[in-house]
Amino acid sequence: MYEKIMVPLDGSNAAERVLPYAEEIANKFNSEIALVSVAEPSPAESDHLFLAYLRTIQEKVKTELGKWGAKTGTPVTMDVLTGKPAQEILSYAADKNVSLVVMASRGRSGEGPWLLGNIAAKVLRATTKPVLLVRKEAPAESLQRKGLIKKILVPLDGSKVAEQIVPYAEDLARGTGAELILFHAYQTFLGVISGEAMVTMSAEEIKEVNDHREEEAKAYLKTMTGTLREMGLTVSEVVVSGDPADAILSYAESNGVDIISMSTHGLSGIKRWVFGSVTDKVLHAGDMPVLVARAAEQ
Repeated sequence: MYEKIMVPLDGSNAAERVLPYAEEIANKFNSEIALVSVAEPSPAESDHLFLAYLRTIQEKVKTELGKWGAKTGTPVTMDVLTGKPAQEILSYAADKNVSLVVMASRGRSGEGPWLLGNIAAKVLRATTKPVLLVRKEAPAESLQRKGLIKKILVPLDGSKVAEQIVPYAEDLARGTGAELILFHAYQTFLGVISGEAMVTMSAEEIKEVNDHREEEAKAYLKTMTGTLREMGLTVSEVVVSGDPADAILSYAESNGVDIISMSTHGLSGIKRWVFGSVTDKVLHAGDMPVLVARAAEQ
């Protein structure tokens, strides 16, 4: 599933922080890494600058892949495109059969020519390819032990849309040996409004409703985890109450999660596409890498 990994770079340190993640995945899946930069139509000399930059990064990545234990000759290609960055990245990903885009999701540090955060948002809104967004440098300890991906959090809400991320997370876990954590957050029931009047329920009745919601969630996750365990994967399940986005971020930060994997949905096209609200909040509020795949329209 991750045969060709595209890494858009703009010459900044911010963009390059994604490289260790691309290298680990390439090592585990024997993937090609395609380094790509986009030069504006003018001035013409920018092409030469980007070529020189990508050659340097290419050699660096080849050296690092050796440290990860990758097979000798793991392909690392490079291309300088010309045009508008977001559109060129989207076209390359579609035309070259890219299977994963790995890119930084926050703005550049000052030395690169793109507004990287804006480009990442446009790419994510329009691509049909899975995208791994990286917001900060990989943890030093994980880099040292050459194991960045050990725990993958997979938030699910019971919908077929949310479940479309599972094959991507499943493949990533199989390749890296990571634990999959299936996660469901249900909204706590506080009362009922019927018509114009508030219907008051006893504390015992409210507890009964919430207990039922919790049991439903546990039964749903158990069905999902059973299938994955039969495939030989290490899987756990977590059910909590609360606002879904807040609960996802809180759990991830408190339990050493390395990547959050989520699907989202919306109409195709840069201008028409709309994030799922929970995924959108996780992308904007969290700091850890997020693997996002756009779900097919139901």
